[in-house]
Amino acid sequence: MQSGGAELNLGCPHGRRGGAAPAPAWWSLSAPGVTVDQLDAAERCETLLQDTLDALRPVPVWQDAVPRSGSRLPLPGRGSEVLWYVTLGRDLLTVVSQARRAELVGAVERHWRRSGWTITSVNACRDRLGVAAGTPDGYRLVLNVGEFGEIGLVADSPGVARSERLGRSCEEGGIGPASLPYVHCPYWSALI
Repeated sequence: MQSGGAELNLGCPHGRRGGAAPAPAWWSLSAPGVTVDQLDAAERCETLLQDTLDALRPVPVWQDAVPRSGSRLPLPGRGSEVLWYVTLGRDLLTVVSQARRAELVGAVERHWRRSGWTITSVNACRDRLGVAAGTPDGYRLVLNVGEFGEIGLVADSPGVARSERLGRSCEEGGIGPASLPYVHCPYWSALI
């Protein structure tokens, strides 16, 4: 990721910006003694986001959303150690017509179910579609359609160890406005 700015994936094959490696087989946070740090969690979030976008055909154009990281207090009865989190996202720049939005949300939901993730929420409201899921290793993903047709995909890590190696872009990130879509696609932008 570029420090201080979002990257646009125009011209990248299959909507990819880079090659995030798949998560290691040992990935699990259920055992006591957290060994995964924020950098590992950021890499896992990247993989989850890219896998989700790769499941869409055609792959929409996207840019990185503003990354966030911080601390999270433990749940009651789960010790006193403060854990850290990472949140990464993608803003879709492809205009998705209102007629195609439910199809896009449905495709993401089906991909998440096929991946073995638990669907935790579905918003079927015509103007504000969305779906949320949780992975077996504790990550949460959310796809939301905004009021003006902006679509955001977010991956949030479970509590992990603090990383001294985390890049500046995550540490200084804040909540920024989602970009409005402007790239037209013969399929996703079709009015039907």
